[in-house]
Parts: sequence; structure tokens; C-alpha cells
Amino acid sequence: MKLFVDIGNTAIKFACDKNDFTFVGRLFNHELNEDKIDNLLSNVSDISEVDIASVVPNVTNKIKDYFAKKDIKVREIKVDDYKALKIEIDHKEELGMDLYCDLVAGLANYGPSTLIVDLGTASKILLIDKNGIFNSCVIVPGIDMSKKMLSKETALLPVSEIKDIKNISVCRNTMDVISSSVYYGHIEMINGLLRRYEDEIGYPCKHVFTGGNAKMIMNNISGEYVLDENLCLKGIAEIVK
Repeated sequence: MKLFVDIGNTAIKFACDKNDFTFVGRLFNHELNEDKIDNLLSNVSDISEVDIASVVPNVTNKIKDYFAKKDIKVREIKVDDYKALKIEIDHKEELGMDLYCDLVAGLANYGPSTLIVDLGTASKILLIDKNGIFNSCVIVPGIDMSKKMLSKETALLPVSEIKDIKNISVCRNTMDVISSSVYYGHIEMINGLLRRYEDEIGYPCKHVFTGGNAKMIMNNISGEYVLDENLCLKGIAEIVK
């Protein structure tokens, strides 16, 4: 059985191909240790290969060391491992493996003319054009990064949790104002960027959302969309099948 590992800036997600694609669980990077991995994988047996897509080298090394002790083969996904995806950007080596696997799963499951919105530590919008080619994207600070930056770069504004969101017109204190401003500001930015993308290319696309913050804003996204929480992991599975 193959184990798929998506190592992001904040968390590590695991899935496997036991009978069919199966989500196993997740760990936050800051809590990673052998006991945590043992516990998470306690119901996963007969692992023959571990396939990793990572954007955090030091976490990758910890995962590789863990499976090396168990004498299990580890493979790191590389750009161009999936020949069906055509990439036309200036520097392929700059493409993060999480985005690469998003694109692979996006093309395999949703086809050309797809905009993938990956809402994690950073918020990304990736275009698979009508010819099945990836040639552009948007990368902006994510929701959590935005609120932390707002607090860090100002003397008096606190870090605010994004919860119990009120309408912006009824906020009467600093914490509520920051929460609703970051929340609705991010939603309007994503909606606006999707419109701009389609205006620029001249045709509509399917909208596929993924990433840890996707569920937080879904109810306020304009138009039709698909939520695919495990898109990156499905991309790994597609590459190595």
C-alpha cells in the first residue's frame, strides 16, 4: 500500500490507497514527532512506499528519517513527473510541489478551463487554461497571514481570531472590526480575482476550492464551485498510480 504525504507550511496531511483513495489524517508541523506519526498511522499497515509533496525541507527530512528507520522507500514528487500536465512558465523549478499536485489533480479530475483556489498559509489561484496548460497564477497572503501582518506592522492593533464574524456595518470594537475586515476583505479579493481572471482570458472556468481555509469562506463565494479538500493528496496519488 502507498502512503501519500502533503507537507505544507502549516500542516502535514496523510492519505493512502487502501482499496481506494482514503484520507488518513493530519498533523501540525510544530507538533511533529515520531510518537505522533505512530499514533496517526496506527491503523495503516503494509506500507510499501511513501510519496511526498513538500514545501518545507526540514519537515521533509524528519518524515524521510522516520520511514528510513522502518526501511520503507520514500519518493519525493518532482515537476514533470506527470507528463499530461503542460507547464509554460519562466522557471519550472520555482513551482511549489503542493501547487504542482493541485494542478495534476485539477487536470485529471476537472479537466481544462479550471481555476484552482488553494486557501492555505498563502492564498493561491491557479489557471489550467482551455488547452490544459498551466501558465499563470496568483499568490497573496492568506487569511491567517493577513491578520498577523496587520498586527505586526501596527503598534496598537491586536492579533484577532477569525470567529463569530459580524457584518462590517455593525462592528463596534477593534477585535470585531479586524475579524470582519480580514474575513470579508479576503472573500471580496478572491471573488474579484476570479472575475478578473475570466475577464482577461475571455471564457468561464470551473472553480475548484481546496486548502485549510476553504471551508471558512465557502458560503460567501460567488457562483458555482466545487470543494475538494484533498486535492494535493489526490494529485500525488494520480502521479504515482
